[in-house]
Amino acid sequence: MRVEAVEKIPERRKDESVVADAGASLAMKNFAAALESDDSLLALLAPLRGAGAEPTASPHTLSGDIILGFKQTDLGKQRQLQFLLVEKLIELLKEAGSNEALEARLCLSGGTPGNGAHEENALCIRLVSKGETAEQAMLRWGLGLAHLQQALLFTSRHLRMHLAQSEN
Repeated sequence: MRVEAVEKIPERRKDESVVADAGASLAMKNFAAALESDDSLLALLAPLRGAGAEPTASPHTLSGDIILGFKQTDLGKQRQLQFLLVEKLIELLKEAGSNEALEARLCLSGGTPGNGAHEENALCIRLVSKGETAEQAMLRWGLGLAHLQQALLFTSRHLRMHLAQSEN
């Protein structure tokens, strides 16, 4: 997967249509359940809407935004921990999926875009998939979400070990 850390992720239009097939819907439910589990240090800060057409890309390119924050607010205030989170996610996601078919843009922000709330340093991720057809792009987006889910759970374990070592 092609991965880049960016300064800002452009806001999506409010009226933009979102596409979801059965496979993508299942991937989104699994993703949300994994983040709600005790294994995850992170939680969704905004509902997962699915993927929509990427405005400036080829016809069969879809993207969806995932906005995350630490479940424990005190962890969200630790800037070093957030940088470790992004660093580990980049490392793991680069090894997942195809560079041509999947892309993840990661951005640390001071709040969640579009809703006016000021969550402590949200992690915004735009997951982009490309395909020869819209169906293939949607399938790849769901697979990308599964890769992201596994990377987030692994990173949560990694950060727990880091926190335990810091306490000693």
